[in-house]
Amino acid sequence: MRSSLDPGGGPVDCRAVTTTISVTARGQLPLPRGLRERKRIKPGMAVRVTEVGEGLYVTPIPEPTEQELREVIAAAGSLRRSQTSEEEAMVQQVIDEYRAEKRRAGQ
Repeated sequence: MRSSLDPGGGPVDCRAVTTTISVTARGQLPLPRGLRERKRIKPGMAVRVTEVGEGLYVTPIPEPTEQELREVIAAAGSLRRSQTSEEEAMVQQVIDEYRAEKRRAGQ
């Protein structure tokens, strides 16, 4: 197994894993459990599919952190004014609901 450093300075697993899967009648590609577990891909998680030459490159898209969500919402609301306390409460409610849903789904 080769190893290199990611931009953050930590080690990166550079092993190549090749497997064959069949496209379902609905056009879906079932990812093997081992790949999902190693790449931490959970049900409902978004992945990016990039066409590269004759192949496809699948990349998990990490979920935004609470801080990232707050920054996006603050930036959108601060174009003309600051967020109101009601808007701030709504942001917190959405975050709380999201976390509760993740707990119910067992993720």
